Parts: sequence; C-alpha cells; structure tokens
Amino acid sequence: MSSESSKDRAEPRHSDHSPIHGSGWNAASASIEPLYNLFVAASELVLTVDLPYVNEKKVKLHCPSKEAIEISAVTTRKITFHELGAKHRHGEFTSYHARIRIPVQIDSKKIKSKFKHGVLEIHVPRTK
Repeated sequence: MSSESSKDRAEPRHSDHSPIHGSGWNAASASIEPLYNLFVAASELVLTVDLPYVNEKKVKLHCPSKEAIEISAVTTRKITFHELGAKHRHGEFTSYHARIRIPVQIDSKKIKSKFKHGVLEIHVPRTK
C-alpha cells in the first residue's frame, strides 16, 4: 500500500515541480508532452515520438536512469491549441518535454536515433 495521499495523485507534477494539466501541458514552462509509441521487441526497444515544428538540431535525448528516457525539443515557432483544433483549451507552447518510463532493462550506451519529417525514432538494445 502506498503512503501517497489522494491529493498527491490528483495533481501530477513535472520535474520542475510546476503543476501540469492532465493533457501534459505545462503552462509555466510553455511545454507539452508529445505523442509517442513505445514498442518492446525481443532484442530491442523502439520508441517513436511525434515532434512537429521541431528542427532536428533542437532535439535533446537523455537517459537519466535505467528506467527512463527523457526527450526535450524546442519548436521552430509558438504553437497555439487553437491551431491544433482544440476548442476546449486556450494557450500556447514553444517546446516538447517527456520523461518516458521504460518497462525493460536497456543498454542506454548503445542508443540510436533518427529524425525524419517531425518524427523521432529511437532504437535501444535490451540487456540480457
């Protein structure tokens, strides 16, 4: 049983301790969590991340621990939720940020990535 209170669970927190919305939007840092897909194969982990309006040189990839991959990227321009077709939310963002938990052991020293047409594809071998 966890000692975490219901108040702690109701309000997720970002790494800078600013409250984030359930959408993954952090108004304080003007960042949003990108859409991603995690696929665990027998020999590797494949992670694809949608990063529209991002220059490849502005993408940062980091493995802060054996259980996570952290991705951040600055957009080429300010993006509003209205532009994306959201009518229920107002605001804008200028960067993406995600810390993705990895469900298997990986060899983060052998990480390979490529960026094409706004999609970051990451391949990481699993450890045995």
